[in-house]
Amino acid sequence: MLEFVCQDADPMDELRRWLKEATEAGVSNSAAMVLATVSADGAPSARALMAGTRDQDSITFFTHYTSPKGRDIDFNPKVEAVFLWTGLERQVRVRGTAAKTTAEVSDGYWASRPRNTQLAILAAPQSSDVPNHAALISAKAEIEASIGDGDVVRPDTYGGYRLTPDSLEFWQGRPEDRLHLRAVYRQEADGSWSFEVMAP
Repeated sequence: MLEFVCQDADPMDELRRWLKEATEAGVSNSAAMVLATVSADGAPSARALMAGTRDQDSITFFTHYTSPKGRDIDFNPKVEAVFLWTGLERQVRVRGTAAKTTAEVSDGYWASRPRNTQLAILAAPQSSDVPNHAALISAKAEIEASIGDGDVVRPDTYGGYRLTPDSLEFWQGRPEDRLHLRAVYRQEADGSWSFEVMAP
């Protein structure tokens, strides 16, 4: 069994370690997470997406600012993300506040994406109704023809969010006795992290 969370570890260091171990264990799309938001009318919404960078105090992800998740975050920036690696019997819940990154961060991520991905982002108004899939293919081809060999410029409506956690919960399954290991870190007012073991 992989080593469980250590009480004296920084929770973001622990998350990075678990992500690394998931990747080394051959987990497909190990950086995938489910992001939950709440809309202005109080309806919850959850969707899977890829986590971008994981720096010392936040997780970055990228999306259309005009998408439902973007509108939800505009209304209520409190969000929760869940990483689940079923083959390792592991889960991490990350709860915190999402805020837009700087344009420079968004531009850097945009520049790192393949050109084909950039064109697809421009052609697809995320979560908007379209006549059919052929319309998206046609729109992408038209954009590509109009740009030619030029750079694909990031639209202002697409960019990053930084999820800064105020709590992280680590769960390690124990199928042999069902007494699963569960621990939560909570950020205190002074910026330090408290640690508690919880019943599964």
